[in-house]
Amino acid sequence: MKKAKWLSLLLAVVGCALFALSACGESNNTENPDNTVSSNILVAYFSATGNTQKVAGYLADVTGGRLYEIEPQVPYTEADMTYEEDCRANVEHKDPAARPEIKGSVENMAEYDVIYLGYPIWWDEAPKIIYTFVESYDFSGKTIVPFCTSGSSPIGSSAANLHPLAPKATWLEGGRFPAGASKSAVEEWVNSLGSKGSGDEESEMVEEIYFTVNGRKIAVKLEPNAAAEALVELLREGDITYTASNYGGFEKVGALGRSLPRSDVRMTASAGDVMLYLGNQIVLFYGSNTWEYTKLGKMDLSAEELKELLISPDPAEVTISLH
Repeated sequence: MKKAKWLSLLLAVVGCALFALSACGESNNTENPDNTVSSNILVAYFSATGNTQKVAGYLADVTGGRLYEIEPQVPYTEADMTYEEDCRANVEHKDPAARPEIKGSVENMAEYDVIYLGYPIWWDEAPKIIYTFVESYDFSGKTIVPFCTSGSSPIGSSAANLHPLAPKATWLEGGRFPAGASKSAVEEWVNSLGSKGSGDEESEMVEEIYFTVNGRKIAVKLEPNAAAEALVELLREGDITYTASNYGGFEKVGALGRSLPRSDVRMTASAGDVMLYLGNQIVLFYGSNTWEYTKLGKMDLSAEELKELLISPDPAEVTISLH
């Protein structure tokens, strides 16, 4: 009888231990307790279908960072993520104030110097739960390295639109990974960041880009805003060529083929101004006009030089490049 009671007690203890281990394994917001982790690197990610989670896991292995899942308080269902007009993800995307609530929080955020921030691309942007995450902490003096997963869309403005939410952080160039990305591809990207991915250096700041029209390359000094930053991010992936036409006798305008973040203000543009119109059109001014624009930069040429360069031929091919 005593032996049976002893055996029952032993089984109960073992059962409790197994339950505790199982509960720990199910926790989504517990940082990786592996002894090999780097104490100053955090790999924070939101993943709806598992693609971003896989890349985040590779990143944690490569960098030694601690994993943290950005988990929505109300989980996303398949119906929430369709491209239907009234699906949850689309409604949040269209609402500038949308900030889905996050379950849990990062403990001791102050200890991390580098944060890899991952998400899927939804409608060419980061899901709004990423906005919630970035606004929830003080990233002053920290380095944020964004990464995304998508079928074809570049990281582009999805990362640049997050910059104003943490203006005192150092934002590095983001990386994009397709579904099924390999660990070696992730490692290659991390290696390309060099010591910057460890927070030892700041990201290279781009203060000017170049527009080539009719064979002439023109330097454009950039404005310090999200639209200019997003354009630079696109150019890191390659030059952009588009067709521009004269309009109104004062500008040459063409569709960029993608959208940049807008901060439109009614202003009077003058010769040399480079403006973003409607978020997706680039306007090169050789005259003057008053309208609502987001200023991208300025060309250091006189009105006479700009007229001679831009008016003919019409339309003309324009190439934007970093160098």
